[in-house]
Amino acid sequence: MNTQDFYIGKQFNFLKSMSFAEKEVLLNHSSKLEIKKGEVIFFEDEHLKKLYCISNGACKFSLIDNKGKEHITKLLGEGDLMGRRSIITNKGALVTATAITNTILYSIDKDPVLLSLEKNNEFCQDVLKGFIDDMEDDAKKITYFQNNKKLKVRLAGLLLYLAHKFGTEKKGWINISLRRQDMADILGTTSEYVISLLTSFKNKNYLELNRGNIKINSNQKLITLMNSN
Repeated sequence: MNTQDFYIGKQFNFLKSMSFAEKEVLLNHSSKLEIKKGEVIFFEDEHLKKLYCISNGACKFSLIDNKGKEHITKLLGEGDLMGRRSIITNKGALVTATAITNTILYSIDKDPVLLSLEKNNEFCQDVLKGFIDDMEDDAKKITYFQNNKKLKVRLAGLLLYLAHKFGTEKKGWINISLRRQDMADILGTTSEYVISLLTSFKNKNYLELNRGNIKINSNQKLITLMNSN
């Protein structure tokens, strides 16, 4: 594998903090995985033997409650890592990771990662910064949509969050097509209600809909709605 493949690891900046020998070890213990939409990468409570980095596509972290309902806790995109906590603590994963688009991952064996953490202080600091990035993202989600405001307000925030995290293509369409059920699971409501709200937003010209795709016509209108009570 070419070292260029790892530049996408926003939270895994080992190219600057590792020696040539350390890089070679990791590269020799890594592989490229092509994951289909809907495929599970790892399950809740699974003890992981690999660290995963998203090269292209998107994944979700989720939990299943005692009634069998899924709760999506995090959306992940290009450059995000999965499994870091589990391999460091040697404990089972807290969540299930599932591809929500066709996704390309790079997996790295656990042992050389742990050895580098033990031997290389700069690399250890990079990994710690990744945990801080996660905390900042969690705070952002509270601002955008994980709060006690009305559902239409939180949906506006979720759409802005998706556009910010995954970006938009040239014509303005958000780069991720999220199932309405997934949006409902994030917001704690039903897919029918999400569809109704999206239709209302469309009628007010806040956005455009094309099958599963969404284009925001007015960021400012959604921001104003998100900031309302």
